[in-house]
Amino acid sequence: MKEILKNKTFLKYLNIIIGCFLLAISLNVFLKPNNFVLGGVTGLGIILDSVFQTVFSIPFPVWLSNILINLPLFLLGYKFFGFKFLGNTIFATFFLSFALAITSWLPKFTEDILLAAVFGAIIDGIGLGLIIKNRCSTGGTDLLAIIMNKFLRHIPISKILLCIDFTIIFIGIIVFGVRPTLYALISVFIVSKVIGMVVDGFDFAKAVFIISDKSEEIGHSILNIIDRGATSLDAHGMYTKNKKNVIFCIVKQKQIPELKEVVRDIDENAFVVIANVSEVIGRGFKGIVENK
Repeated sequence: MKEILKNKTFLKYLNIIIGCFLLAISLNVFLKPNNFVLGGVTGLGIILDSVFQTVFSIPFPVWLSNILINLPLFLLGYKFFGFKFLGNTIFATFFLSFALAITSWLPKFTEDILLAAVFGAIIDGIGLGLIIKNRCSTGGTDLLAIIMNKFLRHIPISKILLCIDFTIIFIGIIVFGVRPTLYALISVFIVSKVIGMVVDGFDFAKAVFIISDKSEEIGHSILNIIDRGATSLDAHGMYTKNKKNVIFCIVKQKQIPELKEVVRDIDENAFVVIANVSEVIGRGFKGIVENK
């Protein structure tokens, strides 16, 4: 059992499956009941389901529209790029439809439209983040943008994707009105942030640059007192033209107060720059093997 849990392929598909279930729960519990269209094929599916129920008085489940819309895209993708390009995407797309079907019975979680927009986006972002982190996608507008780029090579894929998704969101305005769409845009913003956190990692750290005439002493203190590695970089002042040593180090967020105290005790005139780092791979932090 332990060997299975350590198998990279098993963990990859487990993450994709969990991600698909989170996407399905987000859509069926938060997004669809409030008519939130975030773009993508599932957003188009929400629109089609509403139109079919209004015009024909019959439902058009999102899980079904997800398959029907993606099938011709898969055929075009296979023709232009081959099966290897589509492998994981086909699995994720069909499993997402399966997850959407078996979670469709879940009730609407809240009547508060803002709570639905926020928590729906968080769950959606975590699900998408898990899928993207494992080098996979659920097809749809991503795949359509890649195919269109084959004929519109002068336009970046990101811009094509943006145009497609905003077209779907605009259709959502026509069908559902402005109010749900404005809340949906809040969700879009949150989803993008959460995806970044999941893909880049939650192991937040700080990158520190220290410019001081006592860089040697500061460097040794970082090594011995804070127990972190440090690198000395050769530099020179643009105004004075004097040579300087810049200490560069990565520390955990909780070590910043101690680092500031160490630098202040050695050189009160030191120039310190502290920047956020979303993920650190290497000794003392996360092993590089974990990210393969």
